[in-house]
Amino acid sequence: MRNKTKQLLILILLVITNPFMISIQSNHHQSIVQAETCSSCIKEAPVSSEVQSAWIIFGGDRWDHGDMDAIQNGCNITYEILRNKGFTSDKIFYMGPEVGPSQPYVNTSSTKVNIQYAIETWAPQHVNSTQSLGIYLLSHGDVNALAIMVEDALWDYNLNSYLNNFEATTGCKRIVVVIEGCHSGSFIDSLSKDNRIIVTSTSTNFGAAFNADRTNGAFSESFWSSIASCATIGTAFENAVYHIRNLGCQQTPWIDDNHDKSGSPVYPNDYLPTGGDGYDALNVRIWAKPIVCFPKIEIEMIPLPIYEIWDPFTSVVNIDVRVESSTGISNVYARFVPSDWEPFDPLNGYMYPINDDEIQMVELEDPLMNGIYSGDAAFDGLALGDSFIVNILAYDADGLAADIVSTSLSFNADGEIPPDTEAPSIYITKPHSGDVLSNVVEIFAKGDDNQELETIELYIDGLLVGSLAMPDYYPYPELQFSCNTSLYTEGLHNITAVAVDKAGLSNQTSMIVKFDNLNNEIIYYAASIGGGVIVITSSIAIVRYRKRIKRRKK
Repeated sequence: MRNKTKQLLILILLVITNPFMISIQSNHHQSIVQAETCSSCIKEAPVSSEVQSAWIIFGGDRWDHGDMDAIQNGCNITYEILRNKGFTSDKIFYMGPEVGPSQPYVNTSSTKVNIQYAIETWAPQHVNSTQSLGIYLLSHGDVNALAIMVEDALWDYNLNSYLNNFEATTGCKRIVVVIEGCHSGSFIDSLSKDNRIIVTSTSTNFGAAFNADRTNGAFSESFWSSIASCATIGTAFENAVYHIRNLGCQQTPWIDDNHDKSGSPVYPNDYLPTGGDGYDALNVRIWAKPIVCFPKIEIEMIPLPIYEIWDPFTSVVNIDVRVESSTGISNVYARFVPSDWEPFDPLNGYMYPINDDEIQMVELEDPLMNGIYSGDAAFDGLALGDSFIVNILAYDADGLAADIVSTSLSFNADGEIPPDTEAPSIYITKPHSGDVLSNVVEIFAKGDDNQELETIELYIDGLLVGSLAMPDYYPYPELQFSCNTSLYTEGLHNITAVAVDKAGLSNQTSMIVKFDNLNNEIIYYAASIGGGVIVITSSIAIVRYRKRIKRRKK
């Protein structure tokens, strides 16, 4: 009763002091605000300004040097991204499998002695107790080990010992570790510790794949391209997981930032946080200082599911896509993957190739120089009904990869779209069920369909707050709604997302979250008076009122 009396006094005070900052919503008795009504109250969520002071890059190798060029190239791309994120060359210590004039970025060879020096001796000269250190390792690997240049291995306990010694010397406990290599998840148990973010390209029991053109790790090419576009570590991790799953890689990336010595995958929806991990990583970027940046290359438009006429001898399909880049485009590919294809992972410690004889890669061309890339693919000896996943891959002049976009290709008797009997898919990607939310939060919903999606709708407590019509091409955008939780009653609320396809089939998903603003100093109130809802959009008087109450108590 005391809280209700206090809220009523605040409401009366606000109406008297600022009568023009109200809006009346009649015929509804709950404190629910439509999307357009609360647009004036939307605030930017705070973004972490945390930076790293130095980075260490380690590109390993095996005795036969079979993949040295791919590992070296991947590390070079990471080096260039770090330079573009504000790290000067003296703040990056780079150990590579190849040393010499042809590798001007490399400081020294990738041996165990050198990585120990880099972490225990070099890093303390550039990182103090209030700063942070980043480490990236790319190599072949086995359980608890990574390959290095000589006939030896970098073991998980070696790396953890070096990091512990670094922390003891500097007092710095903030470390970001990213590992690309087979069985790299096996390092998490040893490395997991307070204030460390550990990202691995796969789990303990799986190998890791090279990318489609064998110039980088499949996970790394997406992860670091997202970092180049200012994504947080968590978002880059999500993007990389989506990327490798579209390629068909048999691996499960892990992340650990809750220090429980256990990595978490983002399954099944590919979004953090999950298993207690991701909260930290979603708020940390990789940069030497906060800077303004933007996507370097984007695939803006590809066809929705394609149906072509089957020919028992040769079936041909043409595909057109639109790609935009601020840094120039080097290559655009269409990669056709049989629907029942699975890669061969030898699980012998070697990173495995993601392409084989069953995969067709077609380079697309832009003859008119207008950003539209096209090409033809021919298929011999197909059976009626054969289908393919079509990956569109695009790279800019710096070797950065666009976020992968995929569609499907099916061959039938007439090339016509068959009747649609499959309901669309729909996910609320953020927040998560059971979350406790306050202030302004972003709600995201994502849908897809086997043929063509029509709309995505978002409801809070049964009231429509947002709707987004889908374009007639991929990639489908996410519905995003900025919800000011202070305009709702305290307590539990239902969030529902609905997807509707062109055939009228629908699907929905719901979750329960809690809105809790009782501990906020600046909040918004809504009250039901005379059958209508009066929404207060100014909170200055609330702060002044609370300050007066505090002074009276002294």
